[in-house]
Amino acid sequence: MEKEGQVDELIGLVDQIIPEFIDHNEEPEAVDLLLEVERLSKLKDFTNNRNFTRVCLYLLSCAPYAPDTEEMTLTY
Repeated sequence: MEKEGQVDELIGLVDQIIPEFIDHNEEPEAVDLLLEVERLSKLKDFTNNRNFTRVCLYLLSCAPYAPDTEEMTLTY
């Protein structure tokens, strides 16, 4: 995704894969995929009362590995 060009096909595939992950209780895989393609904001569309706790717990476990805002500013 760092390269310029069409990513619509990739995002289309992600939009098909995420519901499958969620339907099969694979929330961590869904979160990982959305993080990888920088579309974590789409997660709210798939979170419900049944999986909210699992999604939040996984996001909290990922937080220590996320770059700080200062780190992001320095690397760009």
